[in-house]
Amino acid sequence: MKKSLRCLQLLGIALLPFAAHAASVNVDIKLADANNLEISFALPEHCTALAFLKDGRGGQEIRGAWQKQNNCATAEGDLLKSAGACTARFRVPATMQKISGYPGSFPAPGGMYVHSSNYALADSCGPVSYRFQAADIVMNGQRYHDTATPPAATGGDTPAMLMLTPQTSTTLNYFDPRLSAASIARINEVADGTVSFLSKELPLAVFTRPVIAAIAATEPGGPNVGGDASNILRLTLFNWPQVMGPEEEAKLTVLVSHEFSHRFQLRDAVDVYPDSRLINEGGAEFLRWLTSIQKGWLSRQKAAAQLDKALAECTLYAEGKSWRALTPREIGGQRLEYLCGLPTYVYSLAARQGRGTAMSRFDRFYHQLRQGQVPDFAQALECGDTKACKPQVLPALLSSGPTMEQQWDELLPKTGLATLRPPSQALRDRMVLRAVVKLMVDDCAGSSGTTETPEGIILDGMKVCKSIHKDSYATSIEGHPVFGDAATGPAMKAACLARHEVTLGLKDGGKLVIPCQEPYAMREAFYSVDIEKTLAQLLREQGTQ
Repeated sequence: MKKSLRCLQLLGIALLPFAAHAASVNVDIKLADANNLEISFALPEHCTALAFLKDGRGGQEIRGAWQKQNNCATAEGDLLKSAGACTARFRVPATMQKISGYPGSFPAPGGMYVHSSNYALADSCGPVSYRFQAADIVMNGQRYHDTATPPAATGGDTPAMLMLTPQTSTTLNYFDPRLSAASIARINEVADGTVSFLSKELPLAVFTRPVIAAIAATEPGGPNVGGDASNILRLTLFNWPQVMGPEEEAKLTVLVSHEFSHRFQLRDAVDVYPDSRLINEGGAEFLRWLTSIQKGWLSRQKAAAQLDKALAECTLYAEGKSWRALTPREIGGQRLEYLCGLPTYVYSLAARQGRGTAMSRFDRFYHQLRQGQVPDFAQALECGDTKACKPQVLPALLSSGPTMEQQWDELLPKTGLATLRPPSQALRDRMVLRAVVKLMVDDCAGSSGTTETPEGIILDGMKVCKSIHKDSYATSIEGHPVFGDAATGPAMKAACLARHEVTLGLKDGGKLVIPCQEPYAMREAFYSVDIEKTLAQLLREQGTQ
């Protein structure tokens, strides 16, 4: 998106008369009521087409919900089209749906979290200024009343909390009144602990503490979390109980530590790397994983289980492709920047060469970025300043050669940090789900739609499918329960090889027979980390060679 944006900004002069460049564009983001924003674009004369910075399918889907309030302009594709010399007004409904990047109108009791990137415009009509309007505004670490104007350089990339009434709190943090005192206390404990640990371990980092906006919300399913880490660090707790159990507390700890870890990175500076998403999200996962171990929030046994699960799902969801062969949509859809990112950081840093701890390598990499350098990622993490050093792990994993699964199988035995073990039942269930997805993709011209439930899998009926014409709720496969049975996967394979079809038993008592030309390749073993050895190598001053 950013590359296409730069091109639009550079070419924008061709779209407009020269005189238009002496003018300016004003964008107002106003909290209209508890459920809506009003967005105003004041456009100069001759300004007939302005590019939105949030472009592509995601940006267009976001703008699809906007409601025109006058006839000044329309949002068509990636452009704001207008006759100029008028102020275009749109009503933007509050939504919890995060389509692309930071959410633009996320509801909270008494107000709304907003991010100006959803309304940002190219400067082809002249400089663009932004302004927030609400009774109470928290922006850039300060509280304002009625209006707040972000700096010109960052106006189109600014989060804010907009409130309907002036707030009397002594803190800028926002905690949803529906959250329990225990949940709020845990958020603060993990936030403070993450900051204190990483500030010590990453002394070269430039850390600015963000404002917390913790919001309770509802969605289908059980308790879950989400968030992002701009200057207002948004934490969303879905279906959150008043009394947290161990699972909820673990999810909350992961969320808070991960998002605060991002504050020790540089999001924009890594955009120049082809693997920017993995560098950013995998790096935050590594920081929160190691922090949680060292702070005692995560036992070594559970830390090992998290790492093993991430690596197993990384190899399964890469679907027999190399990292370079995966599209951004495939990576994002399966969260591979997280799943592959954590083991990539852990094992590459544990296998680093020369002197310096793993955290010092991480610290030095980002320090170089802050100095305006663009260090080689693999060289920086695996070699540091060690001369005559050739990185081994990262160039192989993040390549266009053999599949990720093959690369891990080649690399890990050499490190001595992990050994192969038979899959757990949970991983057998993951493979059954992937096998059903493969059946559906083959039957439905490359499309699939599945929903996992405790009882089985719901398959979405689609017109392009040859066999799956209506929604089907499968609770058994070849006479075995969909999940929880070690024999289900082998039975699918045997049926495919013998009959070239697989029979699914449906919840309503019926059957669904799906053709199968080639069985899904069930993996017979997955890697289990030697957590003590791995942590020792991450924390010691001397690398492996």
